[in-house]
Amino acid sequence: MRKNGMRIGLAALMAIAVVSGSEGQEASFNLPGMGGFAVSPDNATLAVSLTAKTELVFYDTLAGKEAKRVTVEFQPTQMAWSDKLLFVAQKSSGVVHVIDPGSGKELAAGNASSPVNNLTVAKGVCFASTVNREVYAIDAKGTSTKTPAQGTFIAADPKGDFVYTVVDGKATTDVTKYSADGAKLTATGMFFRSLGASLVNVKGVGVSGDGKQFGVVAGGGWADRDRKRHYSVPLYGTDDMKSQLGELETGAYPCGMAVHPVLPLLFACNGKQGAVYNAKSYAPGQKLTAPRETQGAAPQSVLAFVGRGQKLAWGVSSGDAGVLKIYDLDLNKDQQAELKRAFPGK
Repeated sequence: MRKNGMRIGLAALMAIAVVSGSEGQEASFNLPGMGGFAVSPDNATLAVSLTAKTELVFYDTLAGKEAKRVTVEFQPTQMAWSDKLLFVAQKSSGVVHVIDPGSGKELAAGNASSPVNNLTVAKGVCFASTVNREVYAIDAKGTSTKTPAQGTFIAADPKGDFVYTVVDGKATTDVTKYSADGAKLTATGMFFRSLGASLVNVKGVGVSGDGKQFGVVAGGGWADRDRKRHYSVPLYGTDDMKSQLGELETGAYPCGMAVHPVLPLLFACNGKQGAVYNAKSYAPGQKLTAPRETQGAAPQSVLAFVGRGQKLAWGVSSGDAGVLKIYDLDLNKDQQAELKRAFPGK
């Protein structure tokens, strides 16, 4: 294996941290273009890939500061964190590198055949969806297995029992539910198909913390039979893959969604602003302004609840420049108590 170098300390000079209390904003970092992100299992550390710099940067999201940088010998993009391993996709390639996040050393590498579009992890196995709609399973040793699933975008439920794939089509968008058993994906026979002209320009998919609903982020929003355009992220039930449960109204044009790891909260946004939503009522609560306004429905480089559930990380890139911000969430005493139970001793 190739040995990766690590640079800590001097790299911090490249990131400018700003502490502020406005709009729940805690820290801001100016970065080169970001290719992807992953959050540690304890929800405390955020890893971000800097594609052109061939670096992975790690943030202590509780302290709101950069912890270290790791140089890798490839251009990193999409990422997924599984227990003590990082799966990192290589730009314009099917290669997925298995990285030790502690040392930055590469332990293995798998191959998904064609360029990777998305990564997700289910019970220690990484699943990669590609630009050719193929789905590969890659384990900790780099063993790669082509699955029968098809998808451009992919997500796993929190328990890892099911994997959901999305095929973004010109006429309709399909979401298929698979049961996961190691590297094996088996079609459950349940799937969702949008109406014509609905869910146009898909940006991603997310599964709620309780695994009972999924949301599809599409720049064109969704449309009903009368072709009325709804600029929001629609939520559907995972039990039947048919029933629409509600929507997260973002305004034109939806481009990102994040799921809280513990609390019944969701976040959705467009290129200008976003809001924290109740995952049961879908009512918006705390509102946040985008780190940097983007045109149209450009997907978010980073969007995740972090800081052991107390914060939200939001990063956008434009060419070679990017901005990452970490916001404090407005949580009540009951929510704070629930997070302390979920992350004891922290």
